[in-house]
Amino acid sequence: MARVRPRHLTRPGRLIAAMSVEPLAVSQPLGEALSPKHEAFVQAYVSNGMNATEAYKAVYPKYGSEKAAGANAARLIGNDRIQARIAEIMRAGAERAEITIEKVLRELAVLGFSDIGKVVRWRPEVVYEEIEDEDNPDKPPRQVLQSRVLVLDSATLPPEVRLAVAEVSQSPNGALRVKMHDKHGPLVSIGKHLGMFVDRVQIQERKQISAEPMSAEEWKRQFVREG
Repeated sequence: MARVRPRHLTRPGRLIAAMSVEPLAVSQPLGEALSPKHEAFVQAYVSNGMNATEAYKAVYPKYGSEKAAGANAARLIGNDRIQARIAEIMRAGAERAEITIEKVLRELAVLGFSDIGKVVRWRPEVVYEEIEDEDNPDKPPRQVLQSRVLVLDSATLPPEVRLAVAEVSQSPNGALRVKMHDKHGPLVSIGKHLGMFVDRVQIQERKQISAEPMSAEEWKRQFVREG
């Protein structure tokens, strides 16, 4: 069962005692803390790509309007026990797949720090072209500088190098195309995990209403702007 603890919510001119329900431990039997509808919402949310509105519409077909479905979905997602259940399912899935933070970061690093030079080699090369000239049959071959591109044998590449390759294709005329995975997305993900990129969020100061009257100095400091 859920644990209940008292807390106080500030109301104009008075304090009202309230009860806060803490989410159950994630080791609880699956679905015990939620109603059937809420459990169905969580399952739909996890299985459809974390789209709360679509999950709500799937569980509550008589949702009314799109706006109402979005508002009700946001309310459910904000529920502590629903959040705990989602986290429990995600953690269980990660454990079954043996997914760890270290593994994810290692895969992101393979993509973010990939080097196409480990897959493809290119260099200028001098080739000789025979020139047919009836007036001058002894004319020596002409030297021509051409670019040579060599795609390395995939069987010789290390696994981490192969993982960085997104596509290898060949056109009807024999031209080869090698495409690597995008580097920007993985690097941004690694940077965010390391705290390198901090989103700037404007935080508005919250004013609590107290039962005690505000002093003149407090009123001036809160509401009067100089100049």
